[in-house]
This record gives sequence, C-alpha cells and structure tokens, in this order.
Amino acid sequence: MPLLTMKDICKSFSGVYANDHINLSIEEGEIHALLGENGAGKTTLVNILYGLYEADSGEIFWNGEKASFRSPADAIRAGIGMVQQHFSLVRNMTVLDNVILNLPGNAAFLKRKEAGEKFARLAAAHGLLVDPGAVVADLTVGEQQRVEILKALYRNVKLLILDEPTAVLTPQETVNLFQVLRSLAGEGYAIIIITHRLSEIMEVTDRVSILRSGRKVAELDTASTDVHELSRHMIGHDIDEMPPPDIPPREAPMLRLDSVSLERKRLAQPLHDIRFSIRKGEILGVAGVEGNGQKELAEVICGIRRHTSGTIFLEDADISHLGVRPRYEAGIAYISDDRQGDGLVPDMNITENLALRAYGKPPMARHGLVDARAMSKVAAEKTQEYQVLASGRSGAATPVRLLSGGNQQKLIIARELEEGGKLIVACQPTRGLDIGASEFVHQKLRAWRDAGKSVLLISADLEEIRMLSDRVAVLFGGRVVGVLTREEASVQALGLLMGGVTAAAAEGAGA
Repeated sequence: MPLLTMKDICKSFSGVYANDHINLSIEEGEIHALLGENGAGKTTLVNILYGLYEADSGEIFWNGEKASFRSPADAIRAGIGMVQQHFSLVRNMTVLDNVILNLPGNAAFLKRKEAGEKFARLAAAHGLLVDPGAVVADLTVGEQQRVEILKALYRNVKLLILDEPTAVLTPQETVNLFQVLRSLAGEGYAIIIITHRLSEIMEVTDRVSILRSGRKVAELDTASTDVHELSRHMIGHDIDEMPPPDIPPREAPMLRLDSVSLERKRLAQPLHDIRFSIRKGEILGVAGVEGNGQKELAEVICGIRRHTSGTIFLEDADISHLGVRPRYEAGIAYISDDRQGDGLVPDMNITENLALRAYGKPPMARHGLVDARAMSKVAAEKTQEYQVLASGRSGAATPVRLLSGGNQQKLIIARELEEGGKLIVACQPTRGLDIGASEFVHQKLRAWRDAGKSVLLISADLEEIRMLSDRVAVLFGGRVVGVLTREEASVQALGLLMGGVTAAAAEGAGA
C-alpha cells in the first residue's frame, strides 16, 4: 500500500488549470521526482499536499486513509515536511529559533539546551553545518537553504518534499545531500524531489512523474529511462548543447576592480583585495562555495554596498563614489539571486515591475510625469519579446507573485537588459529554472556578450559556469584565488580552487 496517493487532483487559477486530474502515488523508501517546465503545475501539486492550497476536486490518501490537509500544520502533524523554493524563515530570528518555531510543547516550556543538542546532531550527521545562533538575515542564500532542510528533518517527517533543493548547493554539497536522501530512503522515509536538473534525477531518484501544462504526461522508472527521454516528455525535444563563444573578447576592459575590500562587523572582511577585470565582449564567470563573498561582490559592483577600500572603474571612469541609480544609469544592470526579495515587488503587477528602473524617463514619463499608456505599451512589447507568460486574462496587469519562477526571471531580464547598458551582473540567473527557461536566459546573456557588452556571471552551477564563461574567477574566503581560461576550467580544477587549493595546483589538475 502506498504511503501517499493523490487521485484526480484539480486546481485552477483565473480559469486556467494548474493541475488537471493529476494522479500520484509515493511508496515508503522511495525517492520520487516531479519534473516539468516552470508553470507545469509541480509546485501547485505539492502545495495542495502540504495544505497551502485547497484542491478544487480530487482526493488524498495518507497511509491508506482519506486525508485533508487544510494547513501546513495539518500536514506537519501527519508527518509531511516541505522545503520550499522560496524560503519561509523569520529573518530577524536565529537559526535555532526558526528550526524549533511552533513545535508542540514550546508554549509552556522551551528546552533550548535539548533543542540545541538535537540540532547539532542533525547538522553534523547530514553535513548541513550552520551556526545555530546566527541571525537568518545574516546568512547567505545557501545557508538559509540548509536551515530549511534541517527544519524539516528536525520534525521527524515520514515524507519529505524538496522543491529545488540543490539550486543553492555546490557539487560537493549536492553529493552530501544525496547521501542524506539515500540514507533517509533506506530507513523507510519517502521523498518527493522537484528539480530541473535531469542528471540529478538520474542519479538519486527511483521514479519520475513528468508534468506538462498542468497534466501528468508520463511516469517512468528512473533505471529504465535516460535524459533524452525525460527531455522529450518535458519540453518536446532533446537538449541542445550550447556551442562555445565564437567571438573573441576585446582587449579593452569594461570593468576593473583594483584592491577592492569590504569590511563588516560580523565578518571581518567578506571581500579582501579583489583584483580583476572584465573585458568588453566577455563573460567572466565567478565560482565558489556559497558564502565566500559572491553576493557581496555583486552588491559592491552595483553600488548596493559601499566598499571600504580600493577603486572600481567602469571603462575609464572611477565609479567608486556612485550609488545604485547612478551606476545603473552609467550602464550597470543587476540580476539578483533573490527574485522575490531583491529583484521584484511581488504584489505589484508586471507593468509596474518593468517600470521600476525607468519610470522617470522617456518613454515611460513625459515632463516628469508617468505616462501610464506608454508604460503599458512597453510592458506589452517586453512581455512578448521575452516570452513572459501570465496565467488568466489579466496580462501585464497580473501581480508578479502569481507568475512562475521562470517567468519572474524573464521579467527581471527584460527590465535589466536595456539598450544603453554596458555590464550585467548576473547572480544565479537560472536558479530554480527549468531547461527551457534556462536556455532562454543563456541565449540572452550570450547575445549581450556578442554585442560587445560584458557579463559577470555568478553561479553555483559549475556546468553553467564552464559552458558560458570565457574565463572563470574563483572566490575563496573573500579572495580571488585564481582566474582560469575556458580550457583550464575543468570541474577538478575549479573544485580545488573552491576548496582553497593554490592556483598552480588547480591549473595542473585542469591540464
């Protein structure tokens, strides 16, 4: 008897089906993948199971008995845990407080020492180390993901749902996570994993359910399929390998950092003596384990953080003293790794989000006044050019929070890649995106590069880094520990640099 059965689940938004008669069963000790493009209905389905949404019709059976989860609290009590793609942590609380928040028995007497000891055991056992006393707001995105995983494991779940769990992990961390998942499955726990990385599905799962446009189109045993079949079911064609860049970068630098450092009270120097340049017509990849200064580097270049020493040049101009808007107007655009927190205003609509950068200048404004009709025209053009799909009939008036992750990312790119731009700082630009959306983002970044502009690509996906970059800089401990050419940047060489090994040793590994 399956641990979980979902039968004929239907759910629609604004008259459009997100789930159309979906059937799903999960066995004890099974790792089951949900695969599909952004907007295919995967997250909606697990949100129904977790009590975040209520199905329009259909039935759920848990341990053979009909069940109804009207809230996450109901699901958690039953033994269902979920790590969502967009975190549900209280940012001004500590890690430990987030993990034990709302646990039964906490209201009368909180056994903090006992809770801390259990947390430490879980963190050590699963290789998910994070300071229990740290405030969540001070953590990197990767560290916050670890807290979410630990929060679920702390509750002794029978079924663990993981929505894009490796999107913020390094290859080494992904290997450790998969070891955890296999161990849990071996102990009888059931696991649902939502991922767009076909290689991960082949490596760690037992079965795969594939959704397309809200319907389940296939269910396959992982051992009897391959990535080509998975791709055909998901997007209708095989994955195309992206060719290497065929236009050599120019010698003239677009951006130059000269001895740039950043000091903070809690982290003495998250950036130390950063020296590198990006040439015109070049994609410079930045690799490194989460928390080694990648986010700080992006924000220093864009002016969000003010570096404490050193100089930043855009072409020949010293922009060290400029703030965010003057740097944007000088040609620096930014794709944040946190779409909903930094990149968009979720409760504003598509038109309004597209206007956030340029609402005060033509064509969106005339004589200092916003032109609503012009804004709508620009939004219509951008959504068509960048294939931003909104559900229902609202079109560009759709609140951004109702868009899929892929469409949210396309919206940011449509806003940031302006004609007058010179440099795009792309921080985890394909995090959580499916194959089709990722290909779209890659095409836009390469087109930007081929037009003689520059891209600083910060990504935790080494294959993405190696596929797109002309050169790769590696950050470790807030320092640039090596810059490798495309030919030198093997996975082995990058892995050594990411672990703090000297550049000479890393280059030797790449030979």
